[in-house]
Formats: sequence, C-alpha cells, structure tokens
Amino acid sequence: MLSPAFFRNRIKKTAALVALFFTLATMIPSGTAEALSLSDEKQVGRQVLEIIRRKMPLVEDGDILTYIRNVGNRIAQQVGPTTYQYQFFLVDQPVPNAFAIPGGYIFIYRGLIEMMSNEGELASIFSHELAHIQARHIHRSLDEAKILTVAAVAGMIGAIFLGGGAGPAVAAGSMGLSQSAALAYSRAHEMEADQLGFRYLCAAGYDPKDMALIMHKMDQLKWTGSSSVPSYLSTHPNLGERVLYLDDMATGKKPSPKKQQNTVGDFPLLQAALIADHGDQAKAFERFRSGMEKGEKPAIFGMGRFLARQGNLTEALRLLQEAARQIQSPFVLSSLGDIYYRLGRIQEAKKTFESALFLDPSASIVHYRLAVVLHETGQNSEAIDHLMSIEELSPMFPEVDYQLGILLGQTNRIGMAHYYLGRYYEQKLNWSLAIMHYKKAKANILDSPAKIEEITAALKQLESNKKESPFKSKK
Repeated sequence: MLSPAFFRNRIKKTAALVALFFTLATMIPSGTAEALSLSDEKQVGRQVLEIIRRKMPLVEDGDILTYIRNVGNRIAQQVGPTTYQYQFFLVDQPVPNAFAIPGGYIFIYRGLIEMMSNEGELASIFSHELAHIQARHIHRSLDEAKILTVAAVAGMIGAIFLGGGAGPAVAAGSMGLSQSAALAYSRAHEMEADQLGFRYLCAAGYDPKDMALIMHKMDQLKWTGSSSVPSYLSTHPNLGERVLYLDDMATGKKPSPKKQQNTVGDFPLLQAALIADHGDQAKAFERFRSGMEKGEKPAIFGMGRFLARQGNLTEALRLLQEAARQIQSPFVLSSLGDIYYRLGRIQEAKKTFESALFLDPSASIVHYRLAVVLHETGQNSEAIDHLMSIEELSPMFPEVDYQLGILLGQTNRIGMAHYYLGRYYEQKLNWSLAIMHYKKAKANILDSPAKIEEITAALKQLESNKKESPFKSKK
C-alpha cells in the first residue's frame, strides 16, 4: 500500500512541474513559427541560468574560476564586436561534458577538464561552444524547424524534470534544438562551430592541433553515461568525422606568434586543484602521494590543497610554501596566501598576494583576497580599488559585489553600497532582498542617470522573476 508521504511527494513534484512549465512557457514567443529575438534569447538564458544554479552543483572556488574565466575571455576577445557578454561556469560533476545556453552562458564539467592534457584543449571547448552561441544556432534551429510548441516543451521538460537530477537546466537551455529529447546540434551547425571556433582558437595563440586532440579523446571515450544530462557525444554528433577535418585544418597551420605565456603552464595546477578540492578523497591522496614520489611539482601543490580540504592547515602551509619555491605561479601564491589568511597571519598573506599580482596583475581572485586583507588592516580605500578592478567577475563570484557593498557602506557611499548588495542578492537568487537593496540604491543615487536607468531595468526584471519563478526566493 502506498503511504500518504508518497502522495504528498508526488503532489509536490506535480506542482513544481506545473510551475516550471508555465515559467518556461513565458520564454517562448507567441506563435509556433516565430524564432526567438535576441532579447527573447537573452531572457531565456537568464531564466535557464536560474534553473541551472538551483539544480546543478557549480564550482565556486575563486582560484579555479579565475583560471576558467581567463581562458574563456581570451577566446571571447577574438570574436570582435558582439551582442553577448560571455560568462563561463564550471559544473562540479566528474563527467566529460560541456554545453552552452542562450544568452552567452557556457558550462564545462570538471570531468572533461580532468581528461585534458593542456590549456589549449580547454580553450578548444570554449571556442566551439562560444561559436555555437555567436552563430545563434538555437535561434536558427527554431527558425528552420518551426515546430516548437508549448506541448512539446511541456513533454520534454516534464520527462526530464520528473526524472530528477540536473535535467531541467539542460533541457531548457537546449529546447529550441529539437522537438524531442535528442537535443543534438545539426551537422551543419557543428561544422560551422568547428570552423569558427578553430579560427578563434588560432587567433588566441593556441596550437591549432588542440581542437582535434580533445575531440579525438572524447570520440575514443564513447561516453554515454546514465545521467539525465545529455552527453557531449549525443548533443555534438559526428565527432569521428569531425576529427578528420579538424586534423586537416590544423595541418600546415602554424600557431599564432601571439602565444599566451602567463597561464599556459598553470594548467596542471588547475587539474590538481580540481582533484584536490572535488575529487574522490582516497584517489586524490594516492595520486598526489605517487606524484610527489616521482618529483612532480604540481603534486606538491595538489597535496597542499588536499590537506587544506582536510583542515590540516599547518601541513598544507608547509607544502604550499614548498610549491611556491619550485613553481612561480599566481595560482600557487594565491592558494598559499589564503592559508596564511586562514591561519591569522595577515601580513604574510598580504605580501604573498602582492607577489602574486606582480606575476599576474589580472589575477582576479588575488585582487579579491588582497582586498579582504586590506579591509582588515583598515585600508578600505585601497580595498575598494582592488574590488572595483574585478567587479565584472561577480556573475561567477558574487562575493565581489558583497564586499563592495559592505566597504562602500562603511565609507558612507550609501547608494552604491545598496547597488552592489542588490547585485549580490540578485546573483544569489534572493529576489526580495535584491529588490529591497535596488530600491534603496535608486533613492540614494542622485548623480548618475545611467545608473538609475540600469537599476530601474533590474527592478523590472526582478519583479518579473519573483512572479514567474517556480522556486521560492532563497533566504
């Protein structure tokens, strides 16, 4: 006999499905034969991003996100003038996958990064996904197919949503690609994304062979998985065929003289950080122990991060100090400075962060961490300067906005303090607090019509989100 709890859970799931269905229905322009406009596409992206943030585990470590963002932005800079503001996110799941959603949002899984050999392979995936967005393939699929109906969306979302997991996010992001759950790009779209992405990759200074190499690895893997999230092979078909022409494209193509030297050598550190912070603990320990015995420098760094994860800060500090002596890298110094800070050794943390910025003035997470230290030592003006230099990082790392809000409030810049706190709570999906802070910002900012206009638009969007979201606002 089925228990009352079973029926209560089924009712809750059904109610959530109905709410999600009506939310997603608002994303679709009226009429089944009309494709998404650019503004509609961006609106879809924002709403799908909300679902992803609520339903999928995302990596939030500042060192890792800084690296991911720097590689992604390096590729995005090769596009030229664009209507998109690209954002790059890392999904904390050990599967080889990546996907893009409307509006300029690109997601890569840590499992895919862990199977790569170098930064160029990571840049290749970003190049390909960015090309899908830049070419507006979802928009073009809608325009060509003219089959998207509310019923089709309800069936697809319902099947995946009731299955649990992270499916709704991907289904919503890919719903324009198919009337069914196949969610695959067309052969023509894949070829165009390969060609555009290859051009971006080469222009950014990466080895032309890297795109074929990572595609070949995924083709050899033949991974299908059991997750409700469609695999890279199912959404990006014909990999074997594409590897051949990517190889041909790379043959005779010399790498650009515009080599990127500042982070290419840090890729093994990125992999070590991911394994240390998010991998299976027993396997991570054994991997780093074995690597240290072989004299592998990234293994020293990885073991330091791993021990910090375990709470053994004293031994983590010793290993990260050793890694810093052997590897000149802002990635290592940022991690070392963070341990100094957590141990209360503020001045040593400050000097370490300053050394990291000397190596790479664009290291966003180091600016953030140094700002926190400067705030603790009473240097609020300098702290604000560091935070303002990286405020564009906030979609991936909302704490930048939070710290700006606190510091600006303490320096009596009330309007802008509420503005940044509004942005923080917007990123945290707490519509009520975001609206409250934006309203206070609007009342206190008197000298910037452009900022008032921005806040007015944000309030309008947030009021809409609050009414349409199938989820309760986060506390």
